[in-house]
Amino acid sequence: MSTVITGRDLALTIDSDSYDAQATSVTLTTEVQRETYETLDGKVRKTIDVTGTLAVEMLADWGAAGSLCEAMWAAAHSAPDTPLAFSFTATTGAVFTGNAYPSFPTVSGTAPDAQTVSLSLEVQAKPTGTFS
Repeated sequence: MSTVITGRDLALTIDSDSYDAQATSVTLTTEVQRETYETLDGKVRKTIDVTGTLAVEMLADWGAAGSLCEAMWAAAHSAPDTPLAFSFTATTGAVFTGNAYPSFPTVSGTAPDAQTVSLSLEVQAKPTGTFS
């Protein structure tokens, strides 16, 4: 039987604080940068780098206790080159961890909708996946 994991089965933690209550979407994307060389024996591939992005869509939490919007704004302003630890966990036991650089959240609003925020955080190095 297949296991179905929904967005409600996920937990998001950034800098030791949980944000899944206001997150509406979280996406961890990695990209492998690989060079291909043609040798006398055939093609050889060499991974040069792995980059990643942690994208968070969420309900704006400006002014709330433990606000991710305010924490990101402050960190991006005062320490933009200091990465923050994150974890992205599924109830099945899959855990993705890494460090991401802070970024200023988007600020916008559309009447009469709830204000939402988008964050795109550059991942410092390739993230780690642990599966149990």
